[in-house]
Amino acid sequence: MSTQRGLHVTNLCREFTARDGKVRRAVDDVSLTVGAGELVSVLGPNGAGKTTTVRMLTGLLMPTSGTVLVDGHDVVRDRRRAALACGFSLGGDTGLYPRLTAQQNLTFFGMMYGLRGKALRNRAGELLAAVDLQHRADDVVGSFSRGMKQRLHLARSLLHDPAVLILDEPSAGLDPQSAAAMRALVARLSGEGRSILLTTHDMREAEELSDRIVLMKDGRIQTESTASELRLAAAERHGHTVNVVFAGGTVPDEMAACPGMLSEQRDGGSVTLRAIDGAGTVQWVLTNFPGRTVSVSVTPPTLEEVFLEMVSAT
Repeated sequence: MSTQRGLHVTNLCREFTARDGKVRRAVDDVSLTVGAGELVSVLGPNGAGKTTTVRMLTGLLMPTSGTVLVDGHDVVRDRRRAALACGFSLGGDTGLYPRLTAQQNLTFFGMMYGLRGKALRNRAGELLAAVDLQHRADDVVGSFSRGMKQRLHLARSLLHDPAVLILDEPSAGLDPQSAAAMRALVARLSGEGRSILLTTHDMREAEELSDRIVLMKDGRIQTESTASELRLAAAERHGHTVNVVFAGGTVPDEMAACPGMLSEQRDGGSVTLRAIDGAGTVQWVLTNFPGRTVSVSVTPPTLEEVFLEMVSAT
């Protein structure tokens, strides 16, 4: 056993042999670390290798090569201890028993983790309340909506109080209010010192929750950084967005002379620019049109723009 805490992935690879005999590498040399109290989000298009990676991290799929340490336990060599240190929520209809109630599902899985009696009942009740399902505790899971199943999956992943959590799109299928509650719960779990790896297609979720963001494509990690650093790096390549509203409902013709402007879109008395130097553009506007600007703002590219840029790159 290693003394490393959290989740440590080194040179992880997974190959599949197709029917024609060709070998395809679905995950190619992936390395990442999620420390204690850290939340890392993995983003990527369909087919990027996210699901295959998650399945290897949870021990559901054996890697072709590379290592995965969950709280110091090797997923291949010490599967039982690694499983006890890890909670995972893969969502969907698998992993829950539809003919059992929510309470019975948690009781069954809790017993598999060694919980019994009053401790198990208390833990199940506590988790059902945490995911706002206490009022449906005695209803069969087959009657649940997809969003309710997502919340029950999360409760199940927490039964044994694991140090590492792997969450595969936990807010998928939730209405906006439930999704916000889910994000708040995940943030609280991270604040308790757990190591959390989150896959998501929700850019707001990734930006709101993540300490770092990993972008995957074609089975490889393309880049890893904070959301703000990703946006600023994209701004250096593609510029900032500058929005200006002018008094009188008319954009001055002189705006066409703005230095460093990449594009311009006018709408009545407002104009949206794409400019290499956002701060410099704001200063130029205020200097050249004193007293004529109602408002001016500058923003770097959004995380969604960064993501789409990666997806479209050849």
